[in-house]
Amino acid sequence: MKNSILLQALIMISVATVSAFAPIRSYSVTRQTTIPTSIFHPSPSTTIFTRSATFTSTTIRSQSDDNEKDGLFTNLSINPIYAAPYLVFLIVATYMSINEAPGASQSIIEKFIADPLHPNSGSALFEVVFNTLGLIGLPMACLIMPGAKNQKFSPTPFLFGSAAAGYGSLGLFMMTRKPVVRVDTEELGFFTKNVLENKIFNWVLFFALANTYIITGAGEGLITNAGAIFQDFQQVLSQSALGLVSTLDLTILCLTGASLVPEDLERRGVDDKGKAYAIAASTLLVPAVGLALYSALRPSLDSDGD
Repeated sequence: MKNSILLQALIMISVATVSAFAPIRSYSVTRQTTIPTSIFHPSPSTTIFTRSATFTSTTIRSQSDDNEKDGLFTNLSINPIYAAPYLVFLIVATYMSINEAPGASQSIIEKFIADPLHPNSGSALFEVVFNTLGLIGLPMACLIMPGAKNQKFSPTPFLFGSAAAGYGSLGLFMMTRKPVVRVDTEELGFFTKNVLENKIFNWVLFFALANTYIITGAGEGLITNAGAIFQDFQQVLSQSALGLVSTLDLTILCLTGASLVPEDLERRGVDDKGKAYAIAASTLLVPAVGLALYSALRPSLDSDGD
């Protein structure tokens, strides 16, 4: 008996759910009925209510039709410039993970967990790479979020995911992203307008990324003994999948960021393409730090978006 009642309840809930989400369709039923005008005569309020109900019904049907036509994957286009690096990243990561010596990457990860700032991984330069991957999503957000409106997908979850998965997360958004060169500052989100476009935040981010070269000793080592620094770095790359994949990941992210600089400058009124490409290339001189420095020095967005 209880099972029968439960089954009937489930059926009723299913029918109600299907009815609630089913597309709204209009049906026309014609029926001739004669009503004496002396008994019923439409008042002004009745006429307004009828027109309002008709307009609301038409609007709902129109929105339903638009939703059916404009689905999540409707008119979705893939940009090969950003899709190709994503495939390379996945292939290299898979190959290296399968073929590395057992426990090589795990050993490095455990050192970073024990002491993120001084993990003694065997390479100061790799420590810069690994720590930078956790922060590079912020300078990337400075370039991406001003043009986030009307994109097929919201970039926010992909930017958050990049802190752990790097281009493995952000690449999914980048390959569907469309350029935006006109922006109205009044339409920017609160975080974009008050944080990512804030020069104080931009400079704090720059110093935080530059500090990774200082606390690891990589900056001093590159000045005093660059040969030894690169030799230690090469050894980590050759002995662990984590070393090579992390370096490839940071390289792709920095190139992606540099590719967005000309578009970002155009949003800010810089129409000189040669100058824009030169600035974009300069951000690659010091990985990630260059993108943060660009964000701190770039022109502000005008209120009219020109």
